[in-house]
Amino acid sequence: MGLINDLLDLSRIEAGRVDLHCTSVDLAQLIAEVAGALRPLLDAKRQRLRLDLGEALPAVWADQDRVTQILMNLLSNAHKYTWIEGSITVTARREDGCVRVDVSDTGIGLSPEEQAHLFTKFFRAHDRAPQAGGTGLGLVITRLLVELHGGRITVSSAPGQGATFSFSLPVLEGSGG
Repeated sequence: MGLINDLLDLSRIEAGRVDLHCTSVDLAQLIAEVAGALRPLLDAKRQRLRLDLGEALPAVWADQDRVTQILMNLLSNAHKYTWIEGSITVTARREDGCVRVDVSDTGIGLSPEEQAHLFTKFFRAHDRAPQAGGTGLGLVITRLLVELHGGRITVSSAPGQGATFSFSLPVLEGSGG
């Protein structure tokens, strides 16, 4: 069912049939909500989660449901690829007219070769974590959704040293912070 939903989502995005319903989004609150929803999974692996959301984080202009999808995918990936008793950190800060969000983990990390293919359809860095599962479409969808919002997504990683996925979303015009 997950594969079918991901394929449908991907085909709608690629066909330009996804309309973003952008509003003012309190990103700090949304990050906290997504983290709370994943708490049972994190607790099951005794993983520590730290949120560093900065002071007076400005509102972003975004589709709340799609940003939830982005955050859910990045945090669940961090959980899947992080060892038992590992840690995950989410930081958010204002940067060049955007809010930049970093999702960092202490997991298995990615080789340069894996990073080169990470945002392509059906690619999975599964050799070192076969139990992680997944369709190999989540990061492709995540990249496309970030780009639809006018942002960009990057990864920084090394094998055995975890990974940091960073994405940006535009600050709502006239928003404080």
